[in-house]
Formats: sequence, C-alpha cells, structure tokens
Amino acid sequence: MKLKNAFAKVTAFLAERDTRPGIVARQLAGQERPADAKLAEILSAERRARSKMDGSIDGSLVRTAWAAWEMMDLGADPLQGGLDRLVSWTLQQVESGTTSDQAPLTLPNGALFEDSDASAFAARCLGLRAVLRARREARPGVARLLDELANGPQPATLDLSACALAALALVPPPHRRHLDGLVGRLGRAQVADGGWTEADLFHMLEALVLAGIRPARVVAAQSAPALMAHLRDDGSFDDPPHDNPVHDERALVGMRALQIAVED
Repeated sequence: MKLKNAFAKVTAFLAERDTRPGIVARQLAGQERPADAKLAEILSAERRARSKMDGSIDGSLVRTAWAAWEMMDLGADPLQGGLDRLVSWTLQQVESGTTSDQAPLTLPNGALFEDSDASAFAARCLGLRAVLRARREARPGVARLLDELANGPQPATLDLSACALAALALVPPPHRRHLDGLVGRLGRAQVADGGWTEADLFHMLEALVLAGIRPARVVAAQSAPALMAHLRDDGSFDDPPHDNPVHDERALVGMRALQIAVED
C-alpha cells in the first residue's frame, strides 16, 4: 500500500505541471487533458525558438540534445524542420567527438560531473541518445562510438556507466547484448535501501528505466525504499519552489521507477 500511495503522490504532483514531464506523466497515467496537445505544440515551439542559425542552443551539446529529446517526447517528427536542425547539429558534435560544454556539468536530471573528461563523456552520451532516438544509428561516426561504448572497458564511475547504459538502451541488436554488463555493475553497487552511495539515484534510475530489460527493471524496482525516503509531502523529490526544471525531471524518473515497482 505504501508503494502504491507513493506512486499516486508523485503522479498527482506531475499531473498539475504544465511542463513536458507533466504531459508525459499524464500520458503514462492515462490522465491526458484536452489542452495537452496544444501545450505540447507551445513547448516544442519554445525549444525551436531557442536554437541559433546553426541549429544549436547556445552552442551546447547538452542543451541542444536535450531540447531534441524533449521535442520527441512531445510528439515532434525527427525529420521535421526545427527538430531536424537540432538533431543534425547534435549529430555533427557526436561524430566529431567535440563538445563545448565545460566542467562542472549538470545534466537535466540533476546529475553533476565535476571532472572535465567525465563531463565530456556524459555530454557525448546524451547527444548519442538523441541521435539514436532520431534513427541516425547508421551514420559511420555513430556506429563507431557505439562500438567503443559496447566493446570498451567499463567507464570509471557508476554515473558514467549509467550514461553509457542510457545511450546503448536505444539501439537495436547486436549492441543491446552489452546492456547486461552495465546493468549488472549498477545492480552490484546498489545498497540495502535501494540507492547508491557513490552515484546519483535519479541518474541511475533514468538509465535503468530506459534500458527496460528484465534485469534493469529488477534493480529499478528495488530502489523504491530509497525513492520513498526522498519523497516530499507534495509528491516531489525536492524542496519547493519547483521552478527548477530538474525537479520535474527527477519526479518523472521517480514516477517511472515506482511504476515498475508497482507492476513487478
């Protein structure tokens, strides 16, 4: 009962949010509003408007890739003009192996990377996620990076392993066979309360939810006690005010993980 109540509380929090996570949460809960379609158009238009002539947002791989990801969540076609420009610029950065994002780097889910090499790796993985979702996996530079992630050694930290897992989660076979090793590392590091002592809880869960395979769902479900310990009375995982977009992102990640725990 506590688990279902926690899930309901987070769902209720997001149900009132006029944000992308709010729209996605209402879709997951079967509580879509008539106005959500128009809201999705407005939010997508806002992201298109932020882009420069070259297709980037402030020349940032993270901001550009995340805007593309958000627009796809909102139903935009990856081949549509505004989104295609964002994806094309992101693809150029991923294939060239460059990023202007500097350390310390905070991802949209709130995960912080203080080292410059770790920040660059995290940014490139997020860019890879966006171009893979936009079905650009056949590009030579993308295929090369996928091979590096899939066949290379485990990243130096759990948070970086989660970055790699989130990217590889979006590819078809044969690379998905490498998910088990990354999920296994995250699972072995999980502590008794379902969290991680050396990694960001919501960053871990975002990657596990994206992976979606049975072992990942087991680890995500086991995180429920840690999530409930972070849960606030208003259904969020952060102290108000909730004008920081990270709060909604973390709530959506938590909702998805709790949904897995309820279902499994």
